[in-house]
Amino acid sequence: MKHETKILHLKNGYDIWSASFGNPDAPIKLLALHGGPGGTSKEFWPWAENFQKYTGLDVQVFTYDQLGSFWSEAPDWTKQENVDKYLNYQYYLDELEEVRSLMGLDRFYLLGHSWGGVLTYEYSLAHPEHLKGSIVYSMTDNIQDYVTSVNQERLDLLGKDEVDYMKSVEAKADFIDPRYHRDVNRLYRENIERTATYDPDAGPDLLATDVYNHFQGNNEFVVTGILKDWNIRPQLHNIKIPMLLTTGEKDTMPVWSMQETAKAIPGAELFVNADGGHHHAVDHPEAFYENLTAFLKRVQTAQ
Repeated sequence: MKHETKILHLKNGYDIWSASFGNPDAPIKLLALHGGPGGTSKEFWPWAENFQKYTGLDVQVFTYDQLGSFWSEAPDWTKQENVDKYLNYQYYLDELEEVRSLMGLDRFYLLGHSWGGVLTYEYSLAHPEHLKGSIVYSMTDNIQDYVTSVNQERLDLLGKDEVDYMKSVEAKADFIDPRYHRDVNRLYRENIERTATYDPDAGPDLLATDVYNHFQGNNEFVVTGILKDWNIRPQLHNIKIPMLLTTGEKDTMPVWSMQETAKAIPGAELFVNADGGHHHAVDHPEAFYENLTAFLKRVQTAQ
């Protein structure tokens, strides 16, 4: 599959890594935003090929590592002025718009996974003029629903005594505790990625922990960072472009919450991937790509 990598020079002086995959003449251009925050764009590298494999759709996929993430430059986070300037929603929204311009994209589709979904909601409100449609992949519209969901998921899987133990560890911030680590790994295999080969300990090797901890916290089942107060539901009725919401049945992002999200956005569609986790594009790729392809074709036909 044809691909091209580029270093994008941002106006703030930092360089970020970007790539495109697939046919440059493809009529559908998809810009994909990674999760984390502080994750990597690596999950999207096979997407153009996967579209061809599962549905035969010709899509050129663009992606990049956000500032501070694995293949891109990072400011010195020991300096508070850098934390204040860059580790906030507005910076990453502005960065997305600058990246779009540097990539020469217009009338394209925007897809965001998890934290990337936060940016997708925000960008769909701020710059709809550039979008044909947007896709939120496993991200609710408010963090309180997410917190409610993950607390219930760990109670269901581990039981009250073990959850109480986890809370005692979290109160002490003793996250290297072996028993706590085993519990988190069990939760990741149940709700994050449900493939037989998934190794929860492999992901952190590519995670920019300074960025992740500032927004999220230590792991996906404890939210202590600034994300804990994010809530965009009151603004959703202002999204006027076509939007697809997709989540897994076993996802950390609850189906019941994303059903409410779909009701709040005029004309939004919701797809629930049976038995899927937070990475349900990997858990059940055939259903994921078939549903996404159907959405893209409907929007292409209507425009």
